Amino acid sequence: MPTPPMAPATPPPFDADELISVVVPLYNEQDSVRTLAGQIVDVMQAHGFRYELILVNDGSADGTWGHISALAAANPCIVGLDMAGNYGQTLGLRAGFEQARGSIVVAMDGDLQHDPAYLPEFVRLIREGYDMVGGAKSKRPEGFFKTLISNGAHHLISRLSGVKLAYFGATYKAYRRYLLTNVEMLGDAHRFLGALVARQGVRYIEFPIEIRAREFGTSHYGLNKVFKVIVDLLILRFFVVYARKPFRLFGVVGIAALLVGGALTTGFLVGSVFFHVNISARFPMEFIFSLFLIMGGIFMLSFGVLAEIGTYTYYARRNRRPYVLRQVASQAVAVGA
Repeated sequence: MPTPPMAPATPPPFDADELISVVVPLYNEQDSVRTLAGQIVDVMQAHGFRYELILVNDGSADGTWGHISALAAANPCIVGLDMAGNYGQTLGLRAGFEQARGSIVVAMDGDLQHDPAYLPEFVRLIREGYDMVGGAKSKRPEGFFKTLISNGAHHLISRLSGVKLAYFGATYKAYRRYLLTNVEMLGDAHRFLGALVARQGVRYIEFPIEIRAREFGTSHYGLNKVFKVIVDLLILRFFVVYARKPFRLFGVVGIAALLVGGALTTGFLVGSVFFHVNISARFPMEFIFSLFLIMGGIFMLSFGVLAEIGTYTYYARRNRRPYVLRQVASQAVAVGA
C-alpha cells in the first residue's frame, strides 16, 4: 500500500465530546437496515461517542423507509432522510453530508459489508491529526476477473488524480467536516470522493479492513458499470486539474491548433504565390486540414473563454441542491451517547 503523508507531529486540539456523524445511503435494504443500525449504535455507545446516525432512503421500492422512520422514532440519535426518487448513491451521500452536524463525518454502505467495528479506528486516526481516513480492503469476497478490473481501475484513478490511495471505490471513509463543504458531488462522484478531497493537500491515511460477504439481497454493481467508470475517470481528470481553470486546457489546445494551422496555411500560400505551387492539384486535403486547424483553434479559444466565464458565474452564485427530500424523520433533539 502506498505510504500516506505523515501525521503532524502535534495533532490539532479536538473536543473529546465532538459530534460524529455516520451517513449511510440505502436502496432496497429492508432486510439489513435494522441490523446495521443496531451494530452502529452498539459500537458508538460502547465507546462513549456523541453521535448521530443519518440513514438516507434513496427511493427504495421495498420497506426500507418504514424501518428507518421507526428507528428514528425510537432513537433520538438517528435521523432518517427520505429522498423523493432514486437519485443514486452519490446524491444519497451528499444529502446525508449536508444534513450532518458532526465535526467528523463517516460514510459507509448499507448492505452490511462494512463492519461498524472499525468506526473507533476511523475516529482515532482523525483525532490523531489526519483529515481523511480511508478503509482499504485487505480481502474482498469477489471473483478473480472483478478483482483484476477493480485493481486496474484503482491504479488508473491514482495516476490520473495524482493521489496515492490504495483503494478509491469504498464508501467507508471518515472526513473532517470542512473537506466536504465545497465538494461538488454529482453523477457517480462518490467513487472518486477520496481523490477529490485529497487533492486539496490534506493529511490522509488508509488502514486495512475486511469487506464482509453480503448477507441480504443482490449487489447493485456489475460489469455493466465498467464503461461508466472509464467515462467518469475522464471527468475526474478534468475536475481535478481544470475545473477551476478551464481556459488552461482549452486555451493550450486552441493556441496549439492555431499555431500549427497557421504555419501550414502560411507555407501553402507562400508556395502558391512565390513558387507557383498548385495547391488544388497537389495538396487539396492538406490545405483544407490546415484551415480546419485554424477554425478549430478559434473555436477552442472561444469555448475556453466561455467556460472560464461559466466557472466564475458558478462559484459566484449559491448552488442549488440537485435532489429533493420527501420527508425527514427525526426527534429533533440534541444527540449524544
